Amino acid sequence: MVAVTAVLVTSMSAPRPARAEPGPVAGGADTVTALIVRVAEADQRLQQLGAQIQDRQEGVNKAIAEVQTARDAADMARRDVETSQLAVREANTAIAASQQRFDTFAVATYVNGPSESYLSAGSPEDVIGAAGAGQTLQISFEKTKADLARARTAAVNEESSARAARQRADEAAARAQTSMDAAVTTLSETQQQFGAQQAEVDRVAEQRRTTQAQLEAARTWSTSSGIATGTGVSTVPTAAADWDRATPHDPAAATPSGTSQWDTTLPMVPSANVAGDPIAIINMVLQISSTSAQLTADLGRKFLTTIGILPEASAAVDPGITNGRIPRVYGRQASEYVIRRATSQLGVPYSWGGGNANGPSRGIDQGAGTVGFDCSGLYLYAFAGVGIKLDHYSGSQYNAGRKIPSSQMRRGDLIFYGPSASQHEAMYLGNGQMLEAPYTGSTVKISPVRTSGMTPYVTRLIEY
Repeated sequence: MVAVTAVLVTSMSAPRPARAEPGPVAGGADTVTALIVRVAEADQRLQQLGAQIQDRQEGVNKAIAEVQTARDAADMARRDVETSQLAVREANTAIAASQQRFDTFAVATYVNGPSESYLSAGSPEDVIGAAGAGQTLQISFEKTKADLARARTAAVNEESSARAARQRADEAAARAQTSMDAAVTTLSETQQQFGAQQAEVDRVAEQRRTTQAQLEAARTWSTSSGIATGTGVSTVPTAAADWDRATPHDPAAATPSGTSQWDTTLPMVPSANVAGDPIAIINMVLQISSTSAQLTADLGRKFLTTIGILPEASAAVDPGITNGRIPRVYGRQASEYVIRRATSQLGVPYSWGGGNANGPSRGIDQGAGTVGFDCSGLYLYAFAGVGIKLDHYSGSQYNAGRKIPSSQMRRGDLIFYGPSASQHEAMYLGNGQMLEAPYTGSTVKISPVRTSGMTPYVTRLIEY
């Protein structure tokens, strides 16, 4: 799930009249060049701020995912404790039953001892029979004693296992609490940092707007004035009026939905929107996602049954989670189903922290008031349809499948951005297009693939 920065407003201002800004009086091209450099520097800083925002948002997602993992481990440890306690009770019951048999046999032997058989025997055959009966009773007595000893040993072992299980449960609970504390700290620090970053975004954005206005004025001046000649006609070739602009075939000329979302956009900092108790925020997110694992398993069983590789009679006991279990022969079918499931959400709002196996959900910060997806939440939902369970964190999803060089990506692969996939992810659709939930204020959409900041590898979760 990566939460990504948002398009707030375009920072390109409309061209202003030359009288509103001082025009260059000499060295027009040099002045325009200097202004272009300043605009580019502002764009670069806004891009850096956007990346920092992405890292912090994704850091919160990672912390919450770790809380969920720790809590799952604690729940499993508690179930182990319950299993061990049940085994102890069963062992004690076995001891009681063995002890009762032993006591009954001992009393009967003491009262009716086998020696009476010999005294009442009327013939050699009776003596032989009495001897056989005595031997049988002795064997039964020894077996009863052995059963009692085994039951006592089993009880001791189960008690030991129960103590170990309780210790593991206590340690798991402590780790869960530590993870929760770390997540709260991360979110609290993010709240504070977003406040500081908003001020810097505003400052850099204002500088960029001012510089852009000066650049437009300088362009207007150089186009209208040119270099004076006897006829008053500019000696600058007509095509040179836009010499500083990217040509239509240049990727840099693309709009924010093209190769770079940073050319003329501002990152939206969630600063003023992050509010409330971090513990309450995190618990709210965890509560929303608590049913994802079970739902993913249910969807996995349904998918495996539908394609005919899981008999309906066995479906109830199948774990349902299909990570690595989908046969290659059915891979293309599974991949296309995932893509259809993902693209069915086109137009759904972006919501930082939003999305689970059941669909769009409320997220964190500004996303708390928006039902939608962030980037990792979208693919958690998409792949859950075939039973593939993913964490709500892009860094974890990056490591969930086989790494493929980005030059060899194919339809259905996941594309990642930022160091260790820490900033954003999208799904490759083919023909240079990708599906993404890009940033606050946007929606799930199809965009041209951006190579800037892309990791060297994409991730393939379904083989075919």
